[in-house]
Amino acid sequence: MKSNKAVFILFLLIGSSVFSNGLNGEFVHDDHLILSHSLFGQPSKIFSFFSQPYFEDFYQAGLYRPLVQISFGLNFLIGSSPFGFHLVNVLLHIINSFLVYLLLKKLTSNSRLSLIASLLFLVLPIHVEAVTAISGRTELLSLFFGILTLLLWFDSKYFLSAIVLFLAFLNKESVIMVLAIIFLFNLYYHRGWRWPIYYFAAMIFYFILRIAVLGQYAFKSQVEFVFNPLAYASFFERIFTALKILVLYLQKVFVPYNLSADYSYDQISIVTNLFSSPLSLLGLVFLGLMFWEGYKILTRKKSSVLGWLFIFFFLPYLVISNLIFPTGTIMAERLMYFPSLGALMILAVFIEQLFKLSKRLGLAILLILSVVYGFITVSQNRVWANREALLTDSFKKSPNSVAAKTNYGILILNQDKELAKKLSLEVYEKYPDYIQNLNLRGAVEVQEGDYAEAEKFLERVLELRPKHQNTLQNLSRVYFTRKKYPEAEETLKILVFEYGGKGNVIFYALIQAKNRHFEEASQTIYDFFGPDVKDESALKILRGEFKELDSFYTFTFSK
Repeated sequence: MKSNKAVFILFLLIGSSVFSNGLNGEFVHDDHLILSHSLFGQPSKIFSFFSQPYFEDFYQAGLYRPLVQISFGLNFLIGSSPFGFHLVNVLLHIINSFLVYLLLKKLTSNSRLSLIASLLFLVLPIHVEAVTAISGRTELLSLFFGILTLLLWFDSKYFLSAIVLFLAFLNKESVIMVLAIIFLFNLYYHRGWRWPIYYFAAMIFYFILRIAVLGQYAFKSQVEFVFNPLAYASFFERIFTALKILVLYLQKVFVPYNLSADYSYDQISIVTNLFSSPLSLLGLVFLGLMFWEGYKILTRKKSSVLGWLFIFFFLPYLVISNLIFPTGTIMAERLMYFPSLGALMILAVFIEQLFKLSKRLGLAILLILSVVYGFITVSQNRVWANREALLTDSFKKSPNSVAAKTNYGILILNQDKELAKKLSLEVYEKYPDYIQNLNLRGAVEVQEGDYAEAEKFLERVLELRPKHQNTLQNLSRVYFTRKKYPEAEETLKILVFEYGGKGNVIFYALIQAKNRHFEEASQTIYDFFGPDVKDESALKILRGEFKELDSFYTFTFSK
């Protein structure tokens, strides 16, 4: 027990040092999308997330993760500063690294091997997206509950373990692979077959909830082409490309060079011929090796530490690999949070052998790797510190990605309109229905004064996604500028009733007044602000003072 406490304190010190420069980071990347859910502004409804999809305006994504959302809601109760969110993520990662240590000790009965693997897990650079990006908490919580599930299974606490597995499901769908790991454990440790009923009951209860919330999208999702073109590729193209990506993932785990927040279309070229891609062939060899190790465990012919290491990589990786079915993204570093555990154990076995040859050599290699990985992690934290740093780095590291081009174009729109327009046109030629780029095209047209053309691009977005929040905001401003007040009112009605927001409510009331719906405008103000209205803009609408507000909303949009 004393040694466990010492390891936890060591991890707390190292983890805090390595990730401390990310604590003051902003909300970036997917954080804004995930934290925009209207329920986050209603503390009394925090448990209503059990009846909500992960993305408020996009059931089609097929994601149901209420426990993560509740954790965000609890963060908001403490305060809206990103610091608190980052702090929780870092603490979760440190705890996860310690739990990994405990699990590996049970699995291998080798404290040094377990310490080596879990220490490398703690400082691994590819984990920065999962830890420093607040939206990466999905990965952190799913591993936390997944490892706890396995630890409780080892202690024969099957009922409690099944409850924790249910909680794991409420963070991410891919934890179903934990069931597969438990199945393999049982084949090897011969625990009998009465206890699995608890786990299947937990899984069934989860799927009942999932179906109730997502309906037809409980077992399917609408994958956006930009983020995973493999969902639209032929079967063999998907498999060949996924094999190449397997090698890319392993390279970025062991040799964390050129880490990027964006691998979307068309940064990774599609492989049409297996024999034309050395990386795909290498991936096939590695996949075959993993299958062979799994077969040996299943048939109980052999069970080495190395075999279990492959299993801990193989099963978590299969779920996110695009090999079995297309996932939501072609490649993302955060997805390697769980699978990297198995990959690192392979490296730990190698270092452990060096320790047996020479303790000094083994310790030197471990220290060098830990320091190098830690230094890269600190550098990556800076990339995720703010929007400008992240989008600039993504464009630099993934210059062919249509998403990276679009986001960089949005970033520089006010500083370099010509480059932003150039990037937007390039993306439009590659993929004309990319929602973010259609918004960028609209913004470029607004800057050039062509509001009619901007309107066309934004209306196209709403054809693709009728409740897209940013587009509803942008289009309502375009309608307002073009004095198309009835259209603006209809657009804002959707925006206000779906997402609320003080600015949206005031703008909606203003447009209602412009359409001479004075009673409705007053009711909108009273419904949102209550009978004791103190907001100056709201009071101006009630008094009929619209001119100043006209210039304010026009200026806000053009800005």
